[in-house]
Formats: sequence, C-alpha cells, structure tokens
Amino acid sequence: MSPAAILPHSLDLSKHYSHLTASRSASQVKALGFLASQPGYISLAGGKPQPNLFPLSSAKFTVPSFGQLGSEGLEGWKSGEDEGMSLELFKGKEGGVVDLERGLQYAGGPNGFSELTKPLMEVMKLVHNPPYADATVVLTLGASDGISKTFQLFANHDGTTNVLAERCTFGSAINTGRQAFNIKFWPIEMDGEGLLPESLDSVMTNWDVSKQGQKPGLLYTIPCGQNPTGSVPSDQRYQEIYELGQKHDLIIMEDDPYYWLQYQPYVADLDERAKLLDEALGKLPPTPSHPSEEDLGLLAEAFNGFAGVRSHLSRDVDGRVVRLDTFSKIFAPGLRMGWIVCNEKFAERIYRIAETSTQPPSCLTQSLLASYLSPDHGWGTGGFLRWISGVRTDYQKKRDSFLDSLAKFAPEEYVSTTHTRGGMFFWLKFAIEKHPRYTPATGSAPSNVNALTLELFQAFLDEKLVLYPGSGFSIEAPGEEGKWELPYHRCTFAGNIEGTEKGLEVLGKVVKVFFEVAK
Repeated sequence: MSPAAILPHSLDLSKHYSHLTASRSASQVKALGFLASQPGYISLAGGKPQPNLFPLSSAKFTVPSFGQLGSEGLEGWKSGEDEGMSLELFKGKEGGVVDLERGLQYAGGPNGFSELTKPLMEVMKLVHNPPYADATVVLTLGASDGISKTFQLFANHDGTTNVLAERCTFGSAINTGRQAFNIKFWPIEMDGEGLLPESLDSVMTNWDVSKQGQKPGLLYTIPCGQNPTGSVPSDQRYQEIYELGQKHDLIIMEDDPYYWLQYQPYVADLDERAKLLDEALGKLPPTPSHPSEEDLGLLAEAFNGFAGVRSHLSRDVDGRVVRLDTFSKIFAPGLRMGWIVCNEKFAERIYRIAETSTQPPSCLTQSLLASYLSPDHGWGTGGFLRWISGVRTDYQKKRDSFLDSLAKFAPEEYVSTTHTRGGMFFWLKFAIEKHPRYTPATGSAPSNVNALTLELFQAFLDEKLVLYPGSGFSIEAPGEEGKWELPYHRCTFAGNIEGTEKGLEVLGKVVKVFFEVAK
C-alpha cells in the first residue's frame, strides 16, 4: 500500500477579514472555563449550576432501525412498520455517547462536543474529501446562523463591503447581509446551470473602484439545487467557478443545504424511471448487521455516485471555500443545528465571533446528534449516509411526480421550467409576453412583465394557491432598479404528492384563465 498523500495547508487569506474580525481576541473567561472543565481540575472560578438540580435524569428517543436503512428506502419508517431503535441519554450513568450532565450544562469550549464534530468531519471527508490539511468543522445554530457568522467574518459595517451573488438567490441571506452588515450585493448572471462563469469573470475584470467602491472579495453562492432556481452546475461549471475564485482571489461562500438532495435526471417513462432508480440504489452495499462493520469507503463511493455532483469544497486546494451545511433538510429544522467547514484560521475567528454572540449550539441537541452518529449507540456515519440516501430518494420521487403533474395540467405554451436535479424547488417561467395586455419596453420605459407577473400571483392567491413570485429573490445592481424582468414563480415539490398534484391542477386552471384561453 502506498503512503497517504501529504496534503498542503490552506493559504493565509486573513487579508479578507473585516476590521472587527481581525481585531478580535480570545476570551480569557472562556479559556479558563474550558480549563476548569478538564479532568483533574478543581474549579472555584465559574458559576456552573449543579447537575443534581437539573430536572431531567434521562431521555429516550425512538429512531429508525439501523437495519432498515437499506436500498429499499424509508418506507418502513414512514408507514410505521419499522418500530425503530432507542437512543438513550442518562445523567451520571453509563449510556449515551454523551453524559446527560454535559448535555444539560454549559458547553465548556468554543465549538461544542468533539463527539459530534469528529464524526461530522468523517462524513465531510467521505463525501467531499477536502484537498488541504487543516479543514475544520465549526458547529452553528443552523444555516442562517452560518450565513450570519460568515458575513460577519468578512464584512465591514461601514457600507464599503461589496459581495457577489447569483442574480436570483435566497432572500433571507441577502436581507441578513444588507440589514445586519450593510453589505452591497452585486448580481452575477445565471442560466440553467446556475451562476455563469463568464459573467463572474467580466464583473471582476471590469470592476471600477472609482465608481463601484472596494473590489469584492466574497462570492455568496448556492450551487446545488439553487434557491430559487433549482439549478445544478455541471462538473466543468463547478471547476470554472472555483478557478475564477483563485484568479480573482475570492472567498467562495458555498451555502449548500440542498447538496444532499441531488437527483438523477428526470425520465418521463415510468418503467424506465423505476429501472434506473433500482439500478442506482442497488449499488449501495447491503446494510451490515452492526454499524461498526460498515465498509465506509465502498458506501461513500456508491453514495457519491448516485447523481455525481462534486462540491466546491472537494476542489478547494487553497482553503478559500467556506462551506455551510445544515441538518434542516436531511434531519429536522427544529433542531437548529448546522455546521461550517473551512480552514483552521477561519474557524478560529468564527469561534471568537460565537464567544460574543450565540455561544456553541444547544448541548442537548449536540448530545442527541452525537448519539445518532456514534457506531456504538446509533447509526454511525455510514448509517447517517444511508439515511440521507433514503431521504434523497424520497424527494427525487416527489420531483418526478411534480413534473408528471405539471405536464398533465399546465399548458406548456405558457409554463416552462428546467428539470431540476437538486433541492426542493422549480423556477416556473410564465410566457407573460403572450398575455393580451403585454406591452414591451420602449426607450426608457420598462415592459409590464413584472406587473403582469404580480397579477398572476394574485390570481393564484384568489384560488388559495400560494407560490413565491420571482421578484422576491432578485438582486439588482445600483442603477438597474425595476428594470429587470422576472416572469417567474418559485414552486416547491417537497410536500406530499397528493397535495402537489392538486395544487398544480389549480395552477393549470388559473394559467388558462389568466391568458384568456379557458375552454
């Protein structure tokens, strides 16, 4: 066996820090608190509550059985046939991977429990295999917290920070950047594969500091299953964007909650669709009798090959990617838990940010998730990948059903969309230019596309059907306010199949009436 390759350390990219980030120092109180929590120390320093006064002595959770996490998916758990297995946490006794006394106490360190961060790093290596030596997992209070902390890492509050993003993107992230950190966002154009490399290169190459201010050092992107468009870049597109990040010295903020929900291409023929899905799932190795017996390398190869999307992190030889993940889409959003993967220098600065804001995430939630990821008490990291595979399969079936129903109910001359290969959304385009009252742009006067699109939105609401109009996701550069035509609505396929089919039936009827072709 040849020796493992020695990976390089990340580049020093500290010049991108905000002024506040660069000036932060470690909390002496927090450092002493961590020291006092170590074995052998007697602490008369901190004010930790006594565990025997915590009004909880144990906790038991029923979770899907490890043996049911096979290629057949999650049908047994969904139907209730799988009675599940128990994860238990005890206070002051042998039991779960984390003593419940710790799960109910202050965290005692800047990044929570190693019983959770270590298996998460193992998952990251199995799925992304970051090609530099100091990749680090930082726990967050969900994706929104990760977004906030990453913006805080790089953005000054004085209005001088310019950030690049897809033309249409996650509105909450933009609001966070603008309202909390005074960031100015500049749009990069898109197509069916997402962000356009030539647009990114053009914006950076032609940046005029005298007119536009400080040159951007941060690219905010949602690459896989992009929100709202559902786009997924090709492997070549991913590589081109990463190389442009190197060329223009950009930090790539890879906000990727939908990476885990990547799908095979849509196939209209039901028999062929079922055959291809069975073949893909059949490549997963059989579920072993115990998590410790899992061949993680073989499992990861099959898991990663299902749809074949490779992240920016997997290409990141420099340590310039800050990757944001969350348990919300693959586990449960109410846990409010996520994680960042970045180089160790960025991680240290994020710890300092957390010390003066959120602190580490809930210790009880950490204890529960650490138990899931433990091969001795729960599924292990292999079982976690098997669970995600089942979730991904279920959403792919929902994606397919959505497209079946859209073709059945929506007139194709008025409604079109890209067949998404990831995420939870379709970006429906409506042929507003075919509406009888459409007026094109003339001179400095814009067209009425946006006004008619909002009329269509209201027509949907009148029939108790809720979609998101495209205008809520658009970034406009200074000087182009109100000029960008967005004849789109974002529509999810993540709900139950019956409700989605009913909603698309209503959509089809509304569209026919709106375009005055009802029969």
